[in-house]
Order: sequence, then structure tokens, then C-alpha cells
Amino acid sequence: MSRYRGSLAVWGLLLAYASLYPLLPMRAPSGDAVAAFFSRPKYITSFDIALNVLAYVPLGTLACLHYLQSGHKAAAILKATALGGAFSFAMECVQLFIPTRIASIYDVLANAGGALAGALVFLDPWYSTVTRPLGGVRERLIVSGQWGDAGLMLALLWLLAQLNPALPFFGAGNIVTDDEGGTTAAAILQWSGVALSICGFGLFISSLLRSGEGALRLTLVLLSVALWLKFVAASLMLQPHFAEDWLSAGRVIGLVAGIAVLFPLRKLPHLARIYLALLFVLAGALLTKIFGEYNALDEWLKLFRWPHGQLASFATLTQFLHEAWPLLALVFLIALFFHTRRVR
Repeated sequence: MSRYRGSLAVWGLLLAYASLYPLLPMRAPSGDAVAAFFSRPKYITSFDIALNVLAYVPLGTLACLHYLQSGHKAAAILKATALGGAFSFAMECVQLFIPTRIASIYDVLANAGGALAGALVFLDPWYSTVTRPLGGVRERLIVSGQWGDAGLMLALLWLLAQLNPALPFFGAGNIVTDDEGGTTAAAILQWSGVALSICGFGLFISSLLRSGEGALRLTLVLLSVALWLKFVAASLMLQPHFAEDWLSAGRVIGLVAGIAVLFPLRKLPHLARIYLALLFVLAGALLTKIFGEYNALDEWLKLFRWPHGQLASFATLTQFLHEAWPLLALVFLIALFFHTRRVR
């Protein structure tokens, strides 16, 4: 089985959701809609073009990795580009049946261009200066084969979820429009859930490494990147009076406490780190879920000030990743634990 087939399928599912939300209700396309599909759109914005290109860059890279296992580089690049174009064309054709979506052949061209750009990272000079060194770092630091690939994909999905500034940092639910109340004991339990989740995330990252060395540094780098993503997204996307609500004082306390607990645990043997990651991720997910608060979708979308469209698909997709990530991490850690114990 192809090593990269699973990662390619995951990214394809993400693109399908973003392309087809909301799938229902559906209706047969009119002749005007079919004609408009092949016509130049009335409005073409640079933001839409850039987004269409960027979304398909990872698909092109993963598809090229898949085809490189059994073919030459030039053929793999052509196949990856063709796959990206064909997948995009299929998504746009389905959009013809969704009244709230606008299908366009220009989107197909932009998506195919993104897939081509993702595949071209295997050509020089980019391959020699960036792609191959990064591949060497991955093979040197991360556990080999499909286990490392699956863990890296989970880390990428976690980072994608951080792009939604209306989701709390290491918590369940979303920013609520009503004033938040609660006792001191409830607040302490909520902060404890954040601390457990952060420590569990650090141990998850540690379980991907060949050794415990560097786990704390890598965790701090990922947390810093996530915090900056949240900060920039909140500044651009949220209403001004909600821009700082994603990171409360309690979550800062939980962040510091989680890193402090991670500090000694990162030096444990690999199997012990995997086991503790299981416990911490599960405990943190349960606590944050208990104390999470949710708005209805219509109320939640009012938190945003986003003029570019497709807000509902972005918000619901990132919320799904945010809520599902602990479960996905638990499944991965359980499988990795038994695999590691069997191998040893």
C-alpha cells in the first residue's frame, strides 16, 4: 500500500468539505448555471484566486510523493497536477447542484495551478535547497514510515484548527456572546483541563520523535505558531470587542502549568511517553468538554467580520477539527502504543 495514500485521502476530504458545504439542499442545475460554469465570472478577486491555489498546494505535494514511489519525477509531477485538476473539476461539477455555491472553470484552473505548484517542490533548485533538507530532518527526528506520517498529519490538522479565532485555545466550545459566569472551583477545573490538554499535546509531539530530546523545544515552537495564528486571525476576522476573548487569563495559567508538567515527563522512555500522552489527552478532553460553551451557528457567525465569503464552511470545518482532534489523537496513540510494544 502507498505510504502517502492516507494523508492524500485526508487532505482530499478536507477540500471536499470546504468545496461542498452545505451539501443539502440540492437541485438540478439550470442551463444558465451550466453556461456560467464555462464563462468568465463577473467578479474575480485576488483573495479567491490565492485561496484556491493555496488549498491545492498540499494536495499536489502529497500526490507527487505518492506517484514518486513508482515512477519518474516528471511523470509524477504531471500525474499529481492531473489528479488535482480532475478532483477540482469533480468538486465544481457537484457545486452545480448546490444552490448556495457558484461553480466556475476558473476555480478549476486555479486549483490545478495550486496542485502543480505543490508538485514542483520536487524540482531543482527548490528540491535541493528546501524539500530534500526538510525530508532529511523529518527522517532524522520523526519516527519512520506511516506512523510518523500519520502523526505529522494530525499535527497539521491541529494547526489548521487554530486558524479559527472564535475557538478557545485548548478548550471546547467557542466564544459565547453572553457574559460567562461560574464559580472559582469551576474555573480551576477549566484551567486544569487546559493544562492537561497542553501537557498531553506536548507528550503527543514527543511520541512522534525518535528520542525525547527536543520535544519541549518543538512543542514550544508549535504552541508559539498557534498563538500567532490565533492572534493574527482574531485581528483580521473577529469583531473588535471579541478579538481577545479566545485567550483568557485562565488559559494562560493552564498553558504555563501544562508546560511545567511536561518538562520532566519528556525525558521518560518512549513507551511511557505514549501511555502518558493517552492519559493526559483523554483527561484534558473530558474536562474541557464538560466546561465548554457553545453558541448556535447563526449567533457564532456574528462574532466574525469577514467580507470574503465561505465563512460558514471555514468555521464549521475548523470547529470539527478542533473538537475531533483529541479523539483522533487518542486512536493514533492507542495504535502506536501497541505497535511500539509489539516491536520491542
